[in-house]
Amino acid sequence: MRAIKETQPDPLYVIFEQHLLNFQDSESDRKTFIGNVILDYLTYLRKMNIIVPHVLESAVIDELGAQVQSMLVKKIYGCLTIGAFQKKTPSTAKRKARSRYAKLAKG
Repeated sequence: MRAIKETQPDPLYVIFEQHLLNFQDSESDRKTFIGNVILDYLTYLRKMNIIVPHVLESAVIDELGAQVQSMLVKKIYGCLTIGAFQKKTPSTAKRKARSRYAKLAKG
């Protein structure tokens, strides 16, 4: 029997989770939150030498925004704000997200 190889989580999700669980600006609106995740993700892509052509940048940002919005809705379902979600999240989950984000940042 072959061992199941553990895959790395999607970098977009790792960045999203870090912003959701550990960033201090929990009172920012959703649009700002989503924009910050996308900005961080695009920075990560540049660091990995992945270039988004300028003519496609707007479409890529729109698609990423839809994905992050979907992740946010699914993740905080039942909570009215990101801050309310953060309050009910155990500190172990926050540490785990921070650790995965640090590994991603090391690249």
